[in-house]
Amino acid sequence: MAGRVNRQALRDELVRLLKGLDFYRAWRISCIKRDQEAVSEEDINQIVVVPGSFFLQLFDDTKDSQCAQITEEVQRWYSHTWSDLSYMARSAEGGLEADVRQFLTDFRNEVGFDFHTKTGLLKKTANKVLKRREIANELEYYSLKELEHDLTQSVLSAEELTKLADLLRKFENDPMTS
Repeated sequence: MAGRVNRQALRDELVRLLKGLDFYRAWRISCIKRDQEAVSEEDINQIVVVPGSFFLQLFDDTKDSQCAQITEEVQRWYSHTWSDLSYMARSAEGGLEADVRQFLTDFRNEVGFDFHTKTGLLKKTANKVLKRREIANELEYYSLKELEHDLTQSVLSAEELTKLADLLRKFENDPMTS
């Protein structure tokens, strides 16, 4: 009985994650179509990501002992995509920062959770920085800076967020990072 409950819990989480994956997919397709005249479905699947239904079918066809791997794969997708979104937001190309910020706001409103909270990467980075008591590079800085400005974040406690804010100010004021 416990195996069924566990599998169902994994499937429920996967369905939540796939709602976000499909939302991202639709957004990226609209961006590609806006910027290019013609794009085939095959190109879209290679450029963006396959539809969530692919992962759900894979999950349903997988044995109990391996079904967690499907959910973990989708969580890894969130991590990789968060890196891509962060890069796009910081890129020199005009308008992308506003597009990414709007996407993240729309994502939260439509899907019901913040994109970066599902990556696991943000929590790991924050824990590493708090343990080290130092932000080591710009990638850490920009990732954690987003966390600082998200008033609805649930990744860190208030105490951890206060410590992180101090580390962000220290990084900003370090002449070697300016």
